Amino acid sequence: MDQRIEAVELKLMDLELTVEQLNNVVIDQQQTIDVLVRKIEEYKRRLESMDSPLAPVSEETLPPHY
Repeated sequence: MDQRIEAVELKLMDLELTVEQLNNVVIDQQQTIDVLVRKIEEYKRRLESMDSPLAPVSEETLPPHY
């Protein structure tokens, strides 16, 4: 009976270690996601603040074949 309890305790220790490692991975991934979201928001703000490189349709010159 003691061997079975010891085996269960060892498996529990392994599972706790695995959960801790997975938790660390999730934390690292969330930090990466947060950084990327901030960068995307900054790029979006920059893009929205830029003047449009496209001329309005009324100002476009027609290609030569028209």
